[in-house]
Amino acid sequence: MALLSRSLLAAAIAFSSFSSYASLEKKQCEVELSHGLIITDDVIRIVDKGQTRVQINNNNQLFIRGYWVDLNPEETKVVEQFSLGIRDTVPELVELATDGVNLGLSAIEQVVEGMSDKEPEVLKTQLQYVERALMDKFKRGDDFFFIAPQSLSKIDDFFTKEISQKIHSAVHGSLGAILVSLGDAFKSREGNIEDRINDMGQRMDIISKEIDKSLQKKAEQLEMKASEYCECLNSLDVTESRLQKIVPGMADFDLVQIKS
Repeated sequence: MALLSRSLLAAAIAFSSFSSYASLEKKQCEVELSHGLIITDDVIRIVDKGQTRVQINNNNQLFIRGYWVDLNPEETKVVEQFSLGIRDTVPELVELATDGVNLGLSAIEQVVEGMSDKEPEVLKTQLQYVERALMDKFKRGDDFFFIAPQSLSKIDDFFTKEISQKIHSAVHGSLGAILVSLGDAFKSREGNIEDRINDMGQRMDIISKEIDKSLQKKAEQLEMKASEYCECLNSLDVTESRLQKIVPGMADFDLVQIKS
């Protein structure tokens, strides 16, 4: 039993690789998205309290509060630059964020499946909490990307505190259920319990190392993108300022805010 407990603890520690994930964002400039964004192939929507406030169709048609804004060709180019700037940055950020967490969730499930014949109910509940928290901030579907209003320089807090804490709760919460399951198996003499524990311990060690390796790779990918995000978002802020001068109504929904 002690071996199994140590192995499960090792797996939990492996998930602390999210801390590596966290340190990256500190290198970025202080950028805030003051409104949510929904991005599809043809449409960008700036949303506030569940309502679409600004919509850009096909990168060149601008609507504010549902009303089409008539623009000349030069003004339309600014709208296009703003739209493409959003598309060049936000979808990739959402992809990287969701991929990192989904990797961790998948790894937890692999670990627990190797431990017990059935997945503990506490694990299902905790993983639902993780997924819900993630989807409130980042969401990716087959044909859309969503990012909620947030400080992009504090994404690390979201992952290392909220998400990481929920992942650790899922692992530790499952531990008790697994030990109970193993105890029941021992009482009913279902197979050799010592062999099962040894095998599980070895599998846990392997899986923990793979989790750590995969998350570290994800962290390195994010690190490479950190300065690029900063440059893109600074440029996007400049373009947005130009657009606000052309269309004053855009100032009511200032999307990108740089905090010096």
